[in-house]
Amino acid sequence: MNRTDIRAEILDELSTHQPAQAMRYMRKWPGGALSLVHLQVLLALETEGPLPMRALAERMDVSQASATGIVDRMEQRGLVERRREDEDRRVVRVALTESGQDTIGGFAAERRDRLVEVLEELTDEELSAFLIGLRGMRRGRERVHERLRAEHEATNPGTRFHDDVPPPPTPSPTPTNHTETAR
Repeated sequence: MNRTDIRAEILDELSTHQPAQAMRYMRKWPGGALSLVHLQVLLALETEGPLPMRALAERMDVSQASATGIVDRMEQRGLVERRREDEDRRVVRVALTESGQDTIGGFAAERRDRLVEVLEELTDEELSAFLIGLRGMRRGRERVHERLRAEHEATNPGTRFHDDVPPPPTPSPTPTNHTETAR
């Protein structure tokens, strides 16, 4: 099989997901059904920390009035809270509550549990090959990011690339026993 065919098959494999299953999971969340909009807010606040309402509306690509209504409903459910700035009481930041943090943590734990189930079905050889492939994907993402950063800096001198995006996580050390990594 040539590189083009392999790449096409990999893209097919990576592109097949089950959004219906994710939506069913979100509807059955213990704290009540979560919408995609609520999930978007939770993820933005988890990633960036407390945000002014204006910035949150921009991240969601909605009007500030719409963001206010969304935050009102999420606040009623105890997922977020509004905090006034000490320096300027007119500025209101939206922050995750402990319940909101637990909700995000629950998604991560559920996802990890499902991945463990899948990884348990792989042979030792498949597991090792998968780890090699994932590390190759990470290196590829890093190279693309660096290329895009260099292009941005060349065409936009004096501005930083993705100022609003935190740096990618540092990979964990190489495990010595691949089967233990999956458990």
